[in-house]
Amino acid sequence: MVRWDRTQFMGARLEDVLEEGMYRGRRVIHKDTPIDGGVYLGAYLREAIVVDSEKYTEISRIYNIAKEKAGVERNDGRLKERVLNAVFDTVKESMNYDEAAAHRLVDIYKSGTDGKIALDVFIKNKVGVCRHMALACGALLELFKKDGYIRGNASIDRNTDRRGHVWCRYTNSGGDVFILDVARNYIGLLKDAKNWDYRRPDEQ
Repeated sequence: MVRWDRTQFMGARLEDVLEEGMYRGRRVIHKDTPIDGGVYLGAYLREAIVVDSEKYTEISRIYNIAKEKAGVERNDGRLKERVLNAVFDTVKESMNYDEAAAHRLVDIYKSGTDGKIALDVFIKNKVGVCRHMALACGALLELFKKDGYIRGNASIDRNTDRRGHVWCRYTNSGGDVFILDVARNYIGLLKDAKNWDYRRPDEQ
């Protein structure tokens, strides 16, 4: 049975240090919250991933790559479709799924006990797991929205089905829901997904 209680576990685990949705001065990222500028915490003890395209440079660097892939200068009516594919492809090319390498970075930066570490560290080292890839996708989509190329909203969703998993969900201005899951190599409509149950409880 799919469980959607990982965020609740995180909140209960850190209730003594969370203050009005903030962790050490940063807004906590979870379902339907802004991504860029926030910090992503685990249901269980691990690194606290900071997403900040203004303070750090790697997100902005790969955003420029994604813009080039999307062909933002070609406003031919298909830009919004190209943006999703450009974000997915850019993150896939920028980060290899490597759990051991990601853990080594956490150890090097001594961030495994809810210590802050920038998402940029993983991008720069070209490694990550599902949570790092999902956050990268979400941050890029927010930058595309900020610059007026798209109008929808990105979200970082997570659930548990035998093991925990994290992905990026994007709802366009028409209400269509897309999934960008680089770790499991899926991009497409929520209703077409077969390799994971991405549906929220009210969609099942």
